Amino acid sequence: MTAVAALAALLLGTFTNEEQVEFAREGKQPPVAWGGMVIAPEAGGFTNQGVDAFGRPVGPKRAFALEADSRDVALVSGDCRRRMVAEGDGYRTAGDNGRCTTGAVLEQVGPAGVRLRIDGRGVQELRRARAFRCWAAVPKRANSANGAEDWWGRRDIALHDQGGRAELVTDESVPQRFTLKMRNVVWPDGPNQPSLVLYVLTPEGGERAVAYSWADPRSARVGINIRTMQASCSLVE
Repeated sequence: MTAVAALAALLLGTFTNEEQVEFAREGKQPPVAWGGMVIAPEAGGFTNQGVDAFGRPVGPKRAFALEADSRDVALVSGDCRRRMVAEGDGYRTAGDNGRCTTGAVLEQVGPAGVRLRIDGRGVQELRRARAFRCWAAVPKRANSANGAEDWWGRRDIALHDQGGRAELVTDESVPQRFTLKMRNVVWPDGPNQPSLVLYVLTPEGGERAVAYSWADPRSARVGINIRTMQASCSLVE
């Protein structure tokens, strides 16, 4: 595999700094701005699109290309050319051509994710997300005409394990609302074990989950049933 192909494989995917944000909050540290991005191939190069936790676009989509640069790789965007050198199982930035504007600078990329330095926001550690596909079902408040329990359901819900969210809204006259959230939690210290966690949030509870379940971080499936709703998520291979 060429250096360009190796770096491209590391860059493609969805990345967020959900864990950095959460552990700064839990540790009573200065707040960290949440950030997410999707890097995808497009028109012979690549694009970087900022996204929120629901996968909605944030800000402009930016195009860039990768080119061979001796034994290293150059990341090219407009007049800016940044040199990326191999380091361990990833790459790091090693200078530019002097025509790069300030903003977000990709400092490192590896199998676990990327490290960005953003003007005015410091360093963001964005971890690589795994994609999941989920279904959810919610018992309606009123039974059907024949007296049987009636359900609202939805399939093909896209979620990812780095703070990805999906809103569920039933089709009742007064809708019930839930939000599914998923994290692949790795505690920076202490006895807790890494876990794949599926949360259920409600408008009334805000960011405090009304329920959550967990599984081994390498699990391909995780589900939850709290009677007022149930859901199951499977890894997209």
